[in-house]
Amino acid sequence: MIWRVLESVHGHLGVLAAVALMHPAILLRKGLPLSRGARLSVILTTVVTAGAFGLGVGIYEAYREQVKRRLFAAAPDVGYLFETKEHLAWAVICLAFGAGVAALAAPVRGGRRLRQLSAITYAVAAVLCVVVVALGTYVASVRGFPEP
Repeated sequence: MIWRVLESVHGHLGVLAAVALMHPAILLRKGLPLSRGARLSVILTTVVTAGAFGLGVGIYEAYREQVKRRLFAAAPDVGYLFETKEHLAWAVICLAFGAGVAALAAPVRGGRRLRQLSAITYAVAAVLCVVVVALGTYVASVRGFPEP
């Protein structure tokens, strides 16, 4: 029961992260210096994304020990989709952190291109995050998915 709750919270944080990642992408697209509110947005987006990722890492051990073998035995294609989801989630967190650091570290003068590249990186992270959320939702909804 607790694993289903944690899985649900993890999924909801993932959806929030997917939406949140678009906000700094939009804010940074013109390369203008960040206002105080925009800096806060970059930080909060990274925190939400890291929270979703961290919760996934936290429940992974139980998944690996109690579910993974049965999932692959029952539906190998779904198991591989879940493995793909895990790898894409790593890409999302790396891109989000990289974009956040670059956006916050960009100098006020002369940092326009770096902020624009951060916007692109955030947008890519957002798209990948949507794929991660979709794969996770599909895997969790498969009938007969073994519960730990």
